Amino acid sequence: MKKLTKNQQRTADFISRYIKEHLYSPTYKEIAEHFKVNVNAIQQTVAALVKKGALERNERIARGLRVKQVPNAELLHGSVKMITIPLYGNVAAGEPVFADNNIEGYITVDKPRRLSGEMFAVTVRGDSMTDKKIIERDKLIIRKQSTANDGEIVVALLDDEVTVKIFKKNNGKPYLQPANNKYDPIRRPFKILGIVVGLTRDYTEV
Repeated sequence: MKKLTKNQQRTADFISRYIKEHLYSPTYKEIAEHFKVNVNAIQQTVAALVKKGALERNERIARGLRVKQVPNAELLHGSVKMITIPLYGNVAAGEPVFADNNIEGYITVDKPRRLSGEMFAVTVRGDSMTDKKIIERDKLIIRKQSTANDGEIVVALLDDEVTVKIFKKNNGKPYLQPANNKYDPIRRPFKILGIVVGLTRDYTEV
């Protein structure tokens, strides 16, 4: 990544802090209001940050900015290392799960300790995992992998639906176990997308 000017670094730092606090990136107007400059000046700064590889911009998303380093953006705030990861939404029929079209935005979270690999996030929908203290609208941090150990919480692809369940085995046969007695185990074919390594929650929505 090319060296940033002081102004560019301040802008990138603000975007990073904003994402950490709100779980989504700021608009040009919000950045401009923070620095008390016009929107055109911010557009130019953001364009320079994108060109230098410090930011990634998804034009299809209203709040599509993220601080970038491949594979996940890493920032050092004091002694805490942060990563910025994609937040995936619903999967369209026949479309790859990790297609760019499925990205709803980006979130910045504490980097899980002693863990490596590519991370992503999904939003919980429904109440099938409440016994594990996972509730609707939680953002789950996932390490991408295709296998899991018995008892681990996984994100899996079931038909064209992404679901969060406990991975279980019975006589060597894998199935998905909800953490809510209202729901039965799922014994249909599924594909593991990753295991849950963290969770964030917006308490303004609770």
